[in-house]
Amino acid sequence: MKYLLQVLLLMTIPLCAAPTESKGTHKVSSGHELSYLLFEPDPALLPAGKPRPLVVFLHGAGERGDDLEKVKKHGPPTQAMEGAGLPFVLLAPQCPPGQWWDTDDVIDLIRHVAKEQSIDPKRIHLTGLSMGGFGTWNILAKAPELFASAVPICGAGEPKTAGAFKDMPIWAFHGTADEAVPVDGTRKMEAALEKADATDFRATYYDGVGHDSWTRTYSNPAVYAWMMLQSR
Repeated sequence: MKYLLQVLLLMTIPLCAAPTESKGTHKVSSGHELSYLLFEPDPALLPAGKPRPLVVFLHGAGERGDDLEKVKKHGPPTQAMEGAGLPFVLLAPQCPPGQWWDTDDVIDLIRHVAKEQSIDPKRIHLTGLSMGGFGTWNILAKAPELFASAVPICGAGEPKTAGAFKDMPIWAFHGTADEAVPVDGTRKMEAALEKADATDFRATYYDGVGHDSWTRTYSNPAVYAWMMLQSR
């Protein structure tokens, strides 16, 4: 509880230094290239000399392309640049134009960045919205051992894969009036995880909210604090 309060306090300090932003491109094992943004927090937000937590953010379909500025439109990148004081390294790759998230490519990138950036391997967290919500569920099914927690937003996964990540802390979000990705996408994953005897799953449904269930979620410091409390 003490650590939770500390994280919440840090994230509400308005004078916190802006994160250090950098851009990169990584050639993954498939031969494809993924461009990404990396945000490193003010050192004052993290214990000195210790491996750092990492949050991986997967954007939605509207931010695909070859312009990394588009990745800042929603989610943690927006919060970081607005001075939210996020106490973790943030990795935000960009999906190539006309494609969907390739699970193997994203996993390869995460492993590369984690090694290069002195990341705590027990504190890697995954989140995404819409197309990125689908990507989050799919990547969890492929490499559950990589993550400490996940926050899929208005996405959907394959219920048959729930057993692979039934013991992972997951907090899902969805609007009940979502017409782009119906709320059943999350409800079916919830049912599958309950059937698999999931140990730490929770879901928040925004009554009457449409597809944009991410603005409300990513502007809530408690979501980030919850992630920071999780560790493999």
